[in-house]
Amino acid sequence: MGSTQTSYLIVGAGVFGTSTALHLIEDDPSASVVLLDRTPFPCPYAASHDINKIVRADYGDIFYSNLALEAQEHWRHGPYYEPYYHETGLVNVEDTGLGRKIIQNYKDLSIDFSAEMLAPKDAMDKWNGIYRDGDWANVKEVFWNPRSGWVEAAAAVSRTTEVAIDKGVQYVEVTVTELVFDGAGNCLGVHTSSGKSYWADKVILCTCAQTAKLLADSAPHRKDLQVNGRMVAAAVVTATVRLTPGQMEKFDKVPVFVEGMDHTLGSQPHVVQSMLFRMTQRTSRRNNATYTR
Repeated sequence: MGSTQTSYLIVGAGVFGTSTALHLIEDDPSASVVLLDRTPFPCPYAASHDINKIVRADYGDIFYSNLALEAQEHWRHGPYYEPYYHETGLVNVEDTGLGRKIIQNYKDLSIDFSAEMLAPKDAMDKWNGIYRDGDWANVKEVFWNPRSGWVEAAAAVSRTTEVAIDKGVQYVEVTVTELVFDGAGNCLGVHTSSGKSYWADKVILCTCAQTAKLLADSAPHRKDLQVNGRMVAAAVVTATVRLTPGQMEKFDKVPVFVEGMDHTLGSQPHVVQSMLFRMTQRTSRRNNATYTR
C-alpha cells in the first residue's frame, strides 16, 4: 500500500505561518510539514516581529470578539504562550460609543466579564494619574477592561517555532521566488532562490504584504488568483522610548491605552522588562502603487 502521509508546505513563518505549522503537526504527527522563510526565525520582516502586540477581545465586531476570546484563553493558559502574556488591562478613550458596544457583545456572548465604563475623571485619577493631562474634552465615559493585555510578540513567535520544530516541523531558510501550478491550475509547490524546489499536497501562503507580488510573479495570466484589492498591506508609525528607573516606577502599572479621538489616534502598550515604552500612531499608511512584473 502507498503512503497516506499528507504533506504541507507553508510559505511565511510569521504568526500565521508558524501557528499553522504547529497546529498541523499536533493534529497529525505523521504529516510532513515544511515551513519556509527568507531569514532565520523569527523573521524580522514579519508583522509579528515586534517588541509587543496588544491582546484583547475588545472589538465592536462580535464575531471577531468571539475569536479573540478563544485566543486569549491560550495566551493565559497555553504552555507555549503564557510566559509571554502580560494582563495589564486596557483603557479605550473615544467618543463613538464603542465601549458600550463591546460590553453588549460580551453580554450577547453570555460570558463572564470585568469590563466597565468609567467616568473620565475617575479614569484620570487611576494608574498614578498618568492620564491627568490628557485631552479628553468630548469624552463622556471611558472603557476599562482589566482582562486585556499585551504579549512579547517576537519572543512568542520564536518559541512557537521552536516547539513546532521539536514536534517535527522542518524549518528551511530560503526565499520563495515562484509558485508552481499544473495544467489544471493546482498549486504543486514552489521554486526558491537556492535553485531547489519544494513540493507538497497542500501549499499554504502566509506571506502577508508579499502575497500580491508573489501571485503576480507566479501566475500573471491567472486573473482569478490576483489580489486586486482583496488584501491591502498597511503600516503604522511607532516610537519607542527607553525609560529611566524613576520613570519606570510611574509607568510600571500602566495598562494598554488606546485613544480613538479625532485629534489623537494611537495606542500604547509597554514592556517592563527592558524599560521600553512604545507608542503607535494608528492611522494606516498604504502603498497604492500598481505592481508591474
